[in-house]
Amino acid sequence: MSIGKWSLLATASLLTTVAHAQAPQPESQASNSGTLEDIIVTAQKRAEPLQSVPVSVSAFNSETLEHARLDNLTGLRGLVPGFTINRSGASVDVPQLSLRGMSIQDVLPSLESSIGFTVDGIPIAFQRGSLMDAYDIQRIEVLRGPQGVLNGKNTTGGTINVIRSRPDPSADTTGKVRFTIGSFGENDYEGVIMAPIVKDILAVKGAITVRKNNGQFKNIVTGGRNGDRDARTFGLAFVATPNDKLNMYLALDRVENDSDLPPYSQLLTPNLITYKVPGYFGGANAPCLNQYTASICTPLTKDRNVVESRPFPGSLRLNALTGEISYQATDDVRLVSLTGLREFKEFTLGDYDSTRFALARNKSKLKAHQFSEELRFETSFDGPFNLVGGFFYMNYEYTQDTNLSVDLAALPPIATGLPDWLPPGFAYLNSVDAYVTNQHNRSTALFFQADYDLTDQLRLTVGGRQTWDRKKTHYILYSAVPGTVRDMDVLGPLVGDVSAAVSFQKFTPKVNVQYKFNPDILAYATYSRGYNTGGFSGRTGNIITAVQPYDPEVMDAFEIGFKSELLDHHIRFNVAAFHNILDNKQENVLQVVGSRLLSSTLNVAKAKYTGVEAELTFVPTRNWTILATGGYLHAKYSEFTGNLGQGEADLSVLRLRRTPKWTAGLVSDYSIDAGSGKLGLNAALYYTSRYETDALNDPRGSIPPVARVDAAIRYELPVGDSTKLEISGFLKNITNNTTYDGITSGESPGSLVEFANPITGRTWGASLSARF
Repeated sequence: MSIGKWSLLATASLLTTVAHAQAPQPESQASNSGTLEDIIVTAQKRAEPLQSVPVSVSAFNSETLEHARLDNLTGLRGLVPGFTINRSGASVDVPQLSLRGMSIQDVLPSLESSIGFTVDGIPIAFQRGSLMDAYDIQRIEVLRGPQGVLNGKNTTGGTINVIRSRPDPSADTTGKVRFTIGSFGENDYEGVIMAPIVKDILAVKGAITVRKNNGQFKNIVTGGRNGDRDARTFGLAFVATPNDKLNMYLALDRVENDSDLPPYSQLLTPNLITYKVPGYFGGANAPCLNQYTASICTPLTKDRNVVESRPFPGSLRLNALTGEISYQATDDVRLVSLTGLREFKEFTLGDYDSTRFALARNKSKLKAHQFSEELRFETSFDGPFNLVGGFFYMNYEYTQDTNLSVDLAALPPIATGLPDWLPPGFAYLNSVDAYVTNQHNRSTALFFQADYDLTDQLRLTVGGRQTWDRKKTHYILYSAVPGTVRDMDVLGPLVGDVSAAVSFQKFTPKVNVQYKFNPDILAYATYSRGYNTGGFSGRTGNIITAVQPYDPEVMDAFEIGFKSELLDHHIRFNVAAFHNILDNKQENVLQVVGSRLLSSTLNVAKAKYTGVEAELTFVPTRNWTILATGGYLHAKYSEFTGNLGQGEADLSVLRLRRTPKWTAGLVSDYSIDAGSGKLGLNAALYYTSRYETDALNDPRGSIPPVARVDAAIRYELPVGDSTKLEISGFLKNITNNTTYDGITSGESPGSLVEFANPITGRTWGASLSARF
């Protein structure tokens, strides 16, 4: 469906339905009087102060994000307890993240994310482009724990809500621009302007960002740099308030991203590695150990910021439309309609052996679209009872074409019939398990959440969501063909063309009890259930496993929490403890089909997650704010029997991926008057304890404890009555920590997949910005 057709649908929705009024603008963390101000959040679909919401949610307003120089959502690492995030190396602006131990590591679009993303209330079905630019973000809310009632699609790990700025018809023209230069040729331009078109009736916002750099990783073969950045975003939004009961919002967005994918580094592997699982080993895919590629082995420096593989080009074109209308039917009842449309096309070219010779090069073309509609009502009675309820529908579909080409020099001579001395570049096997996958998904739900005040201090909340999911898959598989040149457009003979469909339904309840000791101290206890739907594996080399469905995974979560503001609103202290039980856990394992090992997603595990999280905000003086976070997590498999490449085994001794036991963050922001302006200093320390990134806990993928330090300085100068200029500078990763952020290994000898994910070292930049 084209964006033009979407525009017609959204216009019809705006004219015929009723939806959400603008949420109140969030306040700064600290007021001019030197005390904490309320941060308004919409975690429960109502605009409420953060401290009145009996759920675990971390919230950050635009001022906090800008002072910390957070350019996209990867900057949240350290600001949220129990949270890790980085940019995936296999797709365009897709995160690899973990929240309370629930992680996203595979970019395959057939897999439902255990952690949801919503933008202006619209859930994102496919997370391409979700590492969005932060310059136009008004507020970010990170909801921790399963979201099985109010937040769009069900998730088992949590939801990240991104709320962008909106124009105000009753306000004067405002705007901001920022120009940044920095290391590695960074050259960024950002701007937002909001203005009334018809005073008190209609307003418009325009936004643009352009981000470029020359690549942050040195290529020791070419002498150049890999991983260059070239991304552009454009936004246009309108708010109409024809009367005091009706509020309409329409946003159009465009993303153009032609950045290289983050490059891969070779793994230095002196010998085979024995894993925790008896009989399992690793390292056989390392180019220096594979007897068929040892002749091209390149001794690498230990500098983790260098690579030798070729650049991996990527391209993303994304269009999105959001329509929201709210109607205040009575003083106590509001009706809401929220319409979302999103489409994108992505191209990637990967090289998963990480060598200069592209032994295994993979080309992928992906296109997808989604449509969602939410209709809900909200009450705000003075009496003891209030209710939020509604209907949700989402229709989302993708088609992916994948073609793998393998250099025959990397395969055993007995398999190819070629001499074992043949160097790379003379013969290829094209169309290796080339496939086309089309999956069409539909999710429908009814939901409610009711609050009842048993006393002035005690409130009972009961909610539930009934979800119906249906998935259809169409899978076409082609066989390999030999050639003397690499041709990644050729397709071999047709192996099979199969289709299948499956349906699931689940009721996910929630029960919460909260007690207010006084207006500043709140305690709560919650039981909730999250549901991550099942489906079909999107990556497989067999027509049987392609139509083999896997079931949903279900999370039962228990949590107690405490929220407080102390010392006359100078300290905000929130703490939560949780115990989550995940049943029917979906894992990517191997199946023996005929004489082959084939990748499939199956329900083969159970896991438990127990932890404690704390957040402290302290305002010692009028100009100083300190934010501290800490999290402890104990995550383990309670059951896991499967095959990860070397035979079926009991794998429950393995550690879950991306589950650091300790996470912590400390951010200090201080400002003082200096001349006619104001000088500001921002410093941040983020800490993550050791965690695993490889499914088999390969020690090369065990990330050691990491402490990262960032700093920024700014000087703000008023110019005239309504304009402020700011000059700022920043240093990120001051200690130049270049620890890998994960490895991927094919595990089975001969898979040719063996690489590490390098991370950016120290970077610097300077900006000139203006507000008016």
